[in-house]
Amino acid sequence: MTGNERPGRVFLSAFAVHFGGGLVLLKALVQGLGGSLKDALIDERAGAEISIHPETVSVQYVRRSMIARWLGLMALSARTRPGDVLFCFNSLPPVRRPLGRVVNYVHAPYIVGRDPQVRYQWFSALRQSIERMWFRAGVRNCDEVWVQTPTMARAMRAAYPGTVVHVVPFVDDQLAEALRALAADDPKAGASADHAAHSFFYPADGVAHKNHPNLLKAWTLLAADGLYPKLFLTLRPGEMEAALLGAGVRSGELPSVENLGRLPRQEVLERMSQSSALIFPSRAETLGLPLLEARALGVPILASERDFVRDVCEPAQSFDPGSPASIACAVRRFVEGQVAPTTQYYSADELVQRLLAGAP
Repeated sequence: MTGNERPGRVFLSAFAVHFGGGLVLLKALVQGLGGSLKDALIDERAGAEISIHPETVSVQYVRRSMIARWLGLMALSARTRPGDVLFCFNSLPPVRRPLGRVVNYVHAPYIVGRDPQVRYQWFSALRQSIERMWFRAGVRNCDEVWVQTPTMARAMRAAYPGTVVHVVPFVDDQLAEALRALAADDPKAGASADHAAHSFFYPADGVAHKNHPNLLKAWTLLAADGLYPKLFLTLRPGEMEAALLGAGVRSGELPSVENLGRLPRQEVLERMSQSSALIFPSRAETLGLPLLEARALGVPILASERDFVRDVCEPAQSFDPGSPASIACAVRRFVEGQVAPTTQYYSADELVQRLLAGAP
């Protein structure tokens, strides 16, 4: 650092964080920031839990009011200067572009969209709608959006194309140490498997409930990780084109996928017996004959976690047929074995170092 540079200063927006896991992480974050923390908005309900020295940090305790939070963040962002970092640790970015760099840490899943299967009380639903509008208005002011998981990253990129999204899983120091010890003790950690040596077979036509687009999306996710297991399909040319279109994939972009076209029964059985596994992502069946055929041939089955599957077989792996990521994970589990994800979890000190280092 030259004489003209000053240490990085962090302006922390943490209103609405006042209990549960969020409060655990906020306490670790404040401790990790140390002397880098210069200004903070803290929920008044968490005030007694957060240890901040007022002689070195300007702290505003914000009441449970959307207007108070809005005004507090406006004032906080106005105080940043070039070289500062405005760290929004509560999913909500500034609606006016500040002079400092903005990193928004999104913890709330509803920010990327409402889940129609989850019902909230009317007041919570209204608040979430307002926060989604707030996020839409301010996301353009974010230099980076940080999330905890790849699933959340995919949802964020889909909802807000062009947004710079990074997966930065943050846990408190005690948990970070325990997770590292667990990974060090796992003999399978870092083990590799030859995905290209495995082949998966799905004998089905192209009707909607057979779910080919999600299956192809799963193979896209595997390819993005450099994994290329073979997938054999039995679709007519027009059905294959429709499946690729539904998956948002162009012909030739998935070289490990081969469409065999319609096959006679005997060839279906021969292909199945030569495969590493039957993969069966169908959403609904009255029976599911290929499940019985694979069972009779002693071929492992990867199938949807649905009652109709359990009626006729015990799959080696099951998955959510509505989630390409779940399908891809089931394939990886089958090929690699039951290996825990090798995710890097950031301790508070590591998170602060990345925050102050700027864009990776």
